[in-house]
Amino acid sequence: MNLKFRAKDYKSDDSFESAEYEYFGNETEGWEIKRNGQPYLHLGPGYIPLKTISCGVCSTDIDRRFLPFPLPQIIGHEVLAEGLGENQGKQFVVEINDTYEARGDQNPDQFCKEGIPTHSPERRVLGIDRLPGGFGPYILAPVHAAISLEGVSPKAAVLMEPFAAAVQAILASPPKPGDHVAVLGPRRLGSLILAALASYRKTNNSDFRITAITRHDHLVTLSKSMGADEVVDLRKTDINNLKGQFDIVYDTTSTTSGFESALQIAKREVHLKTTNGQVMAGIAHLTELVVDELSILPYSDANALFHWKKENRKNQTVFVFAGVSEVIKENLKKQFTVFEGSSSDAENILNSEKFSNRLPRFDLVVVSNPEELSLSIRPNPNHENSLVRPRGAILVDTTKGNQWTEETKLVSKFFAEGKEIHSSRCGDFHMAISLLRENPEITKALETNLISHRFPSDQLELAYATAKDPSSVKVVVDFN
Repeated sequence: MNLKFRAKDYKSDDSFESAEYEYFGNETEGWEIKRNGQPYLHLGPGYIPLKTISCGVCSTDIDRRFLPFPLPQIIGHEVLAEGLGENQGKQFVVEINDTYEARGDQNPDQFCKEGIPTHSPERRVLGIDRLPGGFGPYILAPVHAAISLEGVSPKAAVLMEPFAAAVQAILASPPKPGDHVAVLGPRRLGSLILAALASYRKTNNSDFRITAITRHDHLVTLSKSMGADEVVDLRKTDINNLKGQFDIVYDTTSTTSGFESALQIAKREVHLKTTNGQVMAGIAHLTELVVDELSILPYSDANALFHWKKENRKNQTVFVFAGVSEVIKENLKKQFTVFEGSSSDAENILNSEKFSNRLPRFDLVVVSNPEELSLSIRPNPNHENSLVRPRGAILVDTTKGNQWTEETKLVSKFFAEGKEIHSSRCGDFHMAISLLRENPEITKALETNLISHRFPSDQLELAYATAKDPSSVKVVVDFN
């Protein structure tokens, strides 16, 4: 098949430019992609061509220039598409991770074998990392990432990717009975987290309160329709009056000030869901923390056993920075294989024979200061590999408070009080579809309330600018 078209590439200066693309190939033999007549990307077997119906604009698109992936690129990953060729007449939503598993490759890497295929370092990501996205008229989707749309209306389907991501946040940080949880910034993804919380509560017959925190009139109304029990308007309530009131705060603000507010008002946990690619509260690489779905916890014997609830594994290897207290080091050596040193020492160990034929990451990393925390997430500017495994944890030695700077004292105090930071990325479309089928009132709320603006594809720049405006909620680009 040969598909030739023009699309608007996103550039590193936050602008768009028109480019000519050509996809040539097929599912069994692979594809060649050309941009302006020059080779752009070679894809092996396992991709099917789809025609874009519509694509949502999200916070990642708006902050795309800050992410460590090459530009220019056709961005957009919240895609509703229709099939071509033998799939003509079918509609699909598309999971964004291009992995061995998604392509049906029979030779998976160690990350796939460990049950975390979406974290494979070799993955591409639709509309984010190399793979052309949904702001173009055609995409190439890994065959198993294209999910047939059955039982959910197309109006709600264009929201499937962010809704699945919202569900992932709830699975990673589930409320306990009697909890009072808050969603800070209930706009695009935040309103979907409200809907996911309401669906989760009903489906599991659970008992917890949901509060939305905002400062915009239209979001007060939206939050109530999306499942919030109550709404706090920060134009009327000082954030300082909310300190320590919420067991879990889901931060979807994508701002430094929002993250700092979340740290202050959380009683037990902050779940960081959206970031802006920049330093926040003095900590670098929090965007990458979310990409890797890592957690940051105060050191304790119990937290040394941390793993995601839905994963059946035990921690085995731990890396400890040299500045960590000797008491912690001795405690860890009783249970785990412990390595010690600097971040470069850690990289050398992971590249050595000791980690051959196993996941090249430590299950846990223990740090004593903010620099070590940032290095645990991204130790080397030449690659995107963390020291700690995806969905693993970085433990903070809270006895070393004197090693934290004035800029990071808010974070230091947070951990010293025994509180935790968790994160999550994209989620399971099948589970999201199931939740929407079981909760038709939530589906109707998504259809009715969430999409505030729709633009034809030839007005992409206007759609993008509108999505930046706080008065918008969800902006969708249509290719009809």
